[in-house]
Amino acid sequence: MNEVLDLLIYGKQILTLKGGIRKGSSLAHLGIIEDGIVGIKNGKINLVEERSGKKFDAKYEIDASNELVMPGFIDSHTHLLFYGSREEEFELRIKGYSYNEIQNKGGGIWNTVKKTINAKDDELEKILIERIRFAIENGTTTIEIKSGYGIEPEQEIRLLKLLNRIKYKVDITIIPTFLAHLPPKNRSEYVEKITNEILPYIRINNLAKFVDVFCEESAFNKMETLYILKKARDEGFSLKIHAGEFKDIGCCDILDMLDLTSIDHLVYSNEQCEEKIINKSVCVTLLPATSFSLMQRPANARKYIEKDIIISLASDFSPASWILSLQEVISIACRYLKLLPSECISATTINAAYALKMDKDYGSIEKGKFADVLVMNVPNYNWIGYTMGFNHVKFTIKEGKIVYAKE
Repeated sequence: MNEVLDLLIYGKQILTLKGGIRKGSSLAHLGIIEDGIVGIKNGKINLVEERSGKKFDAKYEIDASNELVMPGFIDSHTHLLFYGSREEEFELRIKGYSYNEIQNKGGGIWNTVKKTINAKDDELEKILIERIRFAIENGTTTIEIKSGYGIEPEQEIRLLKLLNRIKYKVDITIIPTFLAHLPPKNRSEYVEKITNEILPYIRINNLAKFVDVFCEESAFNKMETLYILKKARDEGFSLKIHAGEFKDIGCCDILDMLDLTSIDHLVYSNEQCEEKIINKSVCVTLLPATSFSLMQRPANARKYIEKDIIISLASDFSPASWILSLQEVISIACRYLKLLPSECISATTINAAYALKMDKDYGSIEKGKFADVLVMNVPNYNWIGYTMGFNHVKFTIKEGKIVYAKE
């Protein structure tokens, strides 16, 4: 007698992403099963195979025999926790003002820091939950969320504590990251505050998995970034950096001394940087929606693919780029980075899981992995990217539980 499954899904086209992370030509390989079934038991994938007339017992069934079934999207880089908006700066960018010019006038990140600090915890929690629910409705089942809009130690800790409380109120996996975003005027003193106050506290209280540093001409320089990340490594954190968003200032040199999980943005890079990335199997997380929103040149994704660099895609949702649906990010990446829809799907599932050190448990539909699954109301995977401005998600399933169903 067959085991009774909790959920059985019939799919016209199942994208398994079986076989681990993708790079080079394999980025376009989705492990497709035509006319297949996915069985879920106790929150995990129990079977995935061709239908072939087989009969299974299940407590609940989803008939997606005319639809697409795929892994849940993983958004591996977001700034979701902030208050307020900066639409007036969007108008300034259209007029030709640069990111740094706006920031030097007291706008940009500092504008949002002021609003976030002045917001009450319940205001921040309310808006964060609203954003997370939108992400779930659009197919995101795991999301990384950074601090960074508090700056001072007590405010950064406040934001990380809020993130950790939210974890238990939403049907999504949240990965909290401490972000060293911008140094105040007393930058050397501030760097010491990060390493001596913030990092030990968040380690003792288990408030973050990653430490990230904005390594840029207008933020932390290479030596400050290296110092912070060395201390973070010694505290036991996994490491990330924002690098090469506006200029190449040599942030990749950090790879000579430290192991990074991902380097994010990397619009600007050089041959030596790319060789180091390849040698250390670091994931490059590309953020095309941000380049699109800031009206700047995008990363050269095709060059990275040709070099067999592991790439992922993420939303980088922030006050400067109000784009949270990874379906929209894929649509932008197809048009702006010249990526294929299949490459984008790999980059927002299994490779995005790798960018969060979660690819053993998430990012593909394989037996034993957590059942984070989407049913998409499209006839095939090319519709994700081909269309823009549509939410194709019919069901979002998180660890075997239906957490969103389109009415």
